Amino acid sequence: MPKGRRSRRGRKTGWGGYLVSFLLGSFLALGAYAYLTQKKPPPSEPISQSFLPIEPWINSQLFEMGLSKKDILLQKPATRKGGAEDGTPIILKIQLPRSLSVASVEKNFRQNLSLLGKSASLQSSHPQGSLRLEVKVGDITTHQLIFTPPRPTTLQSRLRSRVALVIDDLGRDNLISHELLQCDFPVTFSILPFEPHSKSLALEAYQKGQEIILHLPLEPRGYPGVNPGEGALLLDMDPERLLDQLSRDIEAVPYVKGVSNHMGSQFMEDGEKMKIILTELRNRGLFFLDSRTTPQTVGLETANAIGLEAAERTVFLDNELNEEAIGESLERLLRLTLSKGEAIGIGHPHPLTIQAIKKMIPKMREKGVEIVALSALMK
Repeated sequence: MPKGRRSRRGRKTGWGGYLVSFLLGSFLALGAYAYLTQKKPPPSEPISQSFLPIEPWINSQLFEMGLSKKDILLQKPATRKGGAEDGTPIILKIQLPRSLSVASVEKNFRQNLSLLGKSASLQSSHPQGSLRLEVKVGDITTHQLIFTPPRPTTLQSRLRSRVALVIDDLGRDNLISHELLQCDFPVTFSILPFEPHSKSLALEAYQKGQEIILHLPLEPRGYPGVNPGEGALLLDMDPERLLDQLSRDIEAVPYVKGVSNHMGSQFMEDGEKMKIILTELRNRGLFFLDSRTTPQTVGLETANAIGLEAAERTVFLDNELNEEAIGESLERLLRLTLSKGEAIGIGHPHPLTIQAIKKMIPKMREKGVEIVALSALMK
């Protein structure tokens, strides 16, 4: 074939390829331009970030009303993962004690709703005498709280209701301590280590047949501005230092049968540190009382996980130091004892507190409540 003819066909084929490439490139460019210039909605904030304040707020409301993890009958999902993050609400079913009505629970939540901000709302219903609260942010339901009425009190629980009375912060003032030693009912002496009368008071209480526990100082929020006192266990201590300090604290108060936490609003939320301490208490044959100084405490949960005998405080008796408020707290303690079958009240060495307790004892006995040492309520 002549060279000239081959050359012309080659040029025709090349121009056709260029034309196809040009058209294809133009089409892709136009498509890319249309995609890049189209209006896109602004990225929305992840739901999990929007709902972060709600769970602590709910825990705080339950804590203020004296409700704890053992009152939660059902939680879906069982962990903090999921729930509102995947568009479904977190459901909590909670058993109310006789000391709380559904009306008072609803009132408490509504009074404090403003803490969540303007976008939060609360819807309530009352199916079959219970209370259902739906917490919403905008149009999205984040939590459903179902409060069931108190269980009927059985004859057995009425006959066997028991209460333990614990007095914290002992070892400093010997005057109130001597008044406690004269009580004709069980009182659990919760004694701080390294105080002027720690050892002598423990000896006297032991001789009187009263039960003694170590009131163990733990790191609170605000430390060191808030000081738990000598012998405190701190979060920056390694396991060896923690166990060494714990050993010295226990030795500072003879005849102890158990331990409770003094302060510790920060320490009690650290599961790893608490496991170190509670494992040592188990090895020594001591029980643990969680004073519940924070709603996020892991004390009882950790104790149960390692097989340590433990319980938690039911009512603080003298958060408000006046006769009327202490009397109301004792009445509440009595109602909870009768409804649950057992309860633990914690007071402090104030004359008003001791007087109010002595005044309440006859009424407790009249209602069939047995006053017992703290160890009797350990599980």
